[in-house]
Amino acid sequence: MTTIPRPDSSTVHNLLNNRVAIVTGAARGIGFATASLLARHGARVVLVDLHEDALKTACATVGHGATYQTCDVSDWNQQVALFDHVTKTIGAVHLLVCNAAINPEIVLLQTSNGEQRDQMASQVRYNYLADEVDAHVQGSTRLERPSTQLFDVNVNSVVFGLKLGIHHMKQHGGGRIVVVGSAGSYVPVSSQPLYTATKHAVLGLARSTAQISEVVEAGVSISWIAPWLTLTPMVEGLQATTHPDTLKSSPEDAAWAIIVAATAEQGNGKGYWIQGQGISEVEGAYGELAGRLIVPENRF
Repeated sequence: MTTIPRPDSSTVHNLLNNRVAIVTGAARGIGFATASLLARHGARVVLVDLHEDALKTACATVGHGATYQTCDVSDWNQQVALFDHVTKTIGAVHLLVCNAAINPEIVLLQTSNGEQRDQMASQVRYNYLADEVDAHVQGSTRLERPSTQLFDVNVNSVVFGLKLGIHHMKQHGGGRIVVVGSAGSYVPVSSQPLYTATKHAVLGLARSTAQISEVVEAGVSISWIAPWLTLTPMVEGLQATTHPDTLKSSPEDAAWAIIVAATAEQGNGKGYWIQGQGISEVEGAYGELAGRLIVPENRF
């Protein structure tokens, strides 16, 4: 793996100044840190999130002319409206950061009360393998259907974002898309299997879409980041966040990796791990390892 240094601020400013950037999941955590960093370097940032009150506060804190738009990114029509609004009122989108995600499974790890944890573990909302019975059918022993909301938010929102981002960027000479994955995009996490599945999915989606000739020829660059333990509200209460030997990142550490992905000269199809303040490009090493297993678009 290749270690990547953070670019200097003047370089970032020159590449992003006055560029329109959309950041989803921007009310807090990595999304908020990314919006702040982009705005400080001259980008015209649009913060996107579902909860307007938190989004309005975040946008005011970011400043530097940032604006906001509420949007349920798991809803195709709302994302269509988002892109139409931004392109018509602000300008052509140069950078899209697909960051929005949820993780209800992690609540089990944040619950210190053993009795409460056992009760939650018996519900498919937190443990898809739970033997919970469908309460809507009286006397039934039929298992409750596991929730697939994680896939709606974590996967479908990226499918929609990639399609819309590429569509609009093709009309204006190209652009950059950065997908926020996770360490769970690469490794199994037994305590969070559905979340891990969604992050594996977006990695495969981004990898494959980045190789489509239509995308490459249009000048659209797609890359992704894979943060390890990052101290965001999503992980509050986890024991690992306070363990002195655990390598931890701040949201701004992850935001700098997004800046690297968004400004790299040869950034298409690249993936970056963030561990502590370190940024490592991993796809080069992966490509050498996978080699002949990667199937080009025209093989079929």
